[in-house]
Amino acid sequence: MDSLKSGGFSISRKALSRIQETFGSGRCSEAETCSAIRSVYEETGEVVCPHTAVGIKVAKEFERKSGVPVVALATAHPAKFPDAVEQASGVHVELPKRMADIREKPERIRRAANDLEELKSVIREGRST
Repeated sequence: MDSLKSGGFSISRKALSRIQETFGSGRCSEAETCSAIRSVYEETGEVVCPHTAVGIKVAKEFERKSGVPVVALATAHPAKFPDAVEQASGVHVELPKRMADIREKPERIRRAANDLEELKSVIREGRST
């Protein structure tokens, strides 16, 4: 992870080849993200968040290249990114009523060491609260 802070990391060709046998990847610029949000809204009437828009754009590219149908799942409510969604689609999305007060609630953070047992403990504690 430290190597990512300085711009990236190296991976052997053999390892990369094995990874590419199973996984695909893609990218999306900010303009392409806005375009994807707008296109989804115009085509379906659904408003999607920026992360979902990236997934849809990359999935469509993969589908065109491979001919394999792709299912893209939404990753967040579009109201989590109100300015970006409104800029792209022209639609102001409100938080669902059950979440309307979320921005007034206190933020809870629990730090944990890079240790599997501690992480398990944090998860167990969270279930009981």
